[in-house]
Amino acid sequence: MHHKNIAGKKKYVFRKANHIYKSAFVEEKRRISKSVSIADAAIEHVGSTAVPELGGKNVLDILVGLKRGRRDMLKEKLQSLGYDFMPGSGSPHRLFFIKDILYKRKRMRIHLHLVKFDGREWKQKTAFRDYLTRHKDAVRDYEAVKKKAVKMANGDKDTYMRVKNGFIRRITREALRTRK
Repeated sequence: MHHKNIAGKKKYVFRKANHIYKSAFVEEKRRISKSVSIADAAIEHVGSTAVPELGGKNVLDILVGLKRGRRDMLKEKLQSLGYDFMPGSGSPHRLFFIKDILYKRKRMRIHLHLVKFDGREWKQKTAFRDYLTRHKDAVRDYEAVKKKAVKMANGDKDTYMRVKNGFIRRITREALRTRK
């Protein structure tokens, strides 16, 4: 299924941090947990909306780490909850899903990443989030990079990601190196 930008929004616009995403995550985690046993998967809030005071595209990123069971079974459960699988948008180690919701009268896009629990992608995404949560200077630096990426990208995903990738790789390396 092809997803258009919801509410006619520009694809890459920098927005100030909005705490509504924390409560939206809690609500969505509860919905997912009703279908997916916590013994089978862990569910984390990652991405910019998971970091206090970090602005960005205002997309709710959810990381689901498969602990046991088959990935295709979990994929089907997520699809039954309204998540659209986006073939070709993930990687061999990550399945990618999109869902648009209305939460407290706010249109919201969810990006759900299905990965192996405690695998490389799980560790990278959670370490990056945790590092930014602990280092306010890195949050300010990342915001500057994101604003630059929005200006340079002019709606182009590859450009947007290319501008951000160096910073993300550097912080992720440092985060993994210093992780407790």
